[in-house]
This record gives sequence, C-alpha cells and structure tokens, in this order.
Amino acid sequence: MLSSSTARLSCLAALLAMGCGETRTSGFYAGATTTRTSRDTTSTIYTASTFAAAPDREDTLLNETFDGIMAEPFGPSCHYPIYNGSMHIDNSVFDDPVILLSTAGLVGDGLVEAQFDIVDAPSHCVVGLVLRAESTQDFLLAGANSRGQYTVQRSLRGLWLPVMGMDPFESSRLLPYGQPGVEVSALVHGSYVDLRINGQLIQVVRTDLPATGQVGVFVDGYANVNLDRLTVVPSE
Repeated sequence: MLSSSTARLSCLAALLAMGCGETRTSGFYAGATTTRTSRDTTSTIYTASTFAAAPDREDTLLNETFDGIMAEPFGPSCHYPIYNGSMHIDNSVFDDPVILLSTAGLVGDGLVEAQFDIVDAPSHCVVGLVLRAESTQDFLLAGANSRGQYTVQRSLRGLWLPVMGMDPFESSRLLPYGQPGVEVSALVHGSYVDLRINGQLIQVVRTDLPATGQVGVFVDGYANVNLDRLTVVPSE
C-alpha cells in the first residue's frame, strides 16, 4: 500500500502529465515566437537592444499610419509589404505567432496603441500589443480576438505565464463577437496598464514591474492581418 505522501505525489504527476502538450490561444501559448517577415524570406527583423529615447514630453514618439511604402517602424529588415495605408502581415500558413518590435519605446508613462484589420483568421486568433519587451522571447502581451475575448500574458524566455489568469480570456464576452477590426490601446502608468479594446476600458492590469520599455505588435499563427496604425505617445 502506498503511503499518503507517495499517493499525493503520484496524483500530482498524473495531473501534470495530462496538462502537457501544445496549447493554442483558447488557453495559453506554448512554443516559440518568430520574427518571420514573409513566406519567402528567412530574414529577421531588426530588434534593437535599447529603445528610442523619448523626445520632449509633448512630442509623439511614433504615429505610423503607413501612408508611405518606405515606413520602417520595425526597422529596415522588416519586409512585410506596405500598401493601401497598411502593413500586410500574412502569417496564415505558420503556426507560430509573429512578434514585431518597434524601434520606439516608452522610457516613462505613456500610451501605446495599434489598429488591426483582421483579413482572415480563426476566431480564436489573437492580435495585440507587445509591452516591456527585452527580446522576442521576453515581453508582456495584451491582446484580443474576434470572439470578443481578451488576454494578458507574459512571455519569459519563451515560456508563457498568466498575468490576469485564464478565466477572463476563456469566458469573457466583454467585446462584440465577430469584430473585423481591433484597436488595442495600453495606457501605461507605472506598474499599471489601462487596457482598452476598440475604445472600451476592459481591464486595469497590475504588473510586477513598470510596463515601460520597447513596444511592438503581436499577430497570432494562422492569421492574416493588416496593421493600419501604430502609435506611441509619452504622457504629458
């Protein structure tokens, strides 16, 4: 007969074994992220180790609307095409999400905002903002999908960890279902982030460290998305 402590360890091992395996955005991410920029290139985007220093506090760090094909908010090595006022990020044939880090970032409190047009993607696929990025493996993700759900997660050396927990993402219907466009806005003030989706305040997120640093965008695997705007503004 097994002792009670041995039995408990056996049950724990069984539960962990059941929880193993690849998960999708109905829970938490697993596996690598990528900076893949097109189907035909193996180049990676420029990811500066330091983000741009803030100019005068009244100035906008970045307000890219992709009106010109020479726009380079993610550095000169990002080869996703720009036309019709959008950067076209077609990740529809790949399983791994794409992380594009901007050459701008927040050195203090401020606003980060991105406007996405979902061309074609499964309803669970997430688009969103990358905050406090140290690399494409270490960052904070705040995003939403067309099911009307939102998620806040942290990638730590490629390992996905919950920030707000699984329940708000899996069961929340705070947003309209089937929305073709998603505007994700993060107002950073210290260790707090006011997350807004399409102008609606969804959650005030408390982080363990200030959410300042390099920023970017996130596009899920199997998603074809147009990025219409990326804005980074320091607080006045």
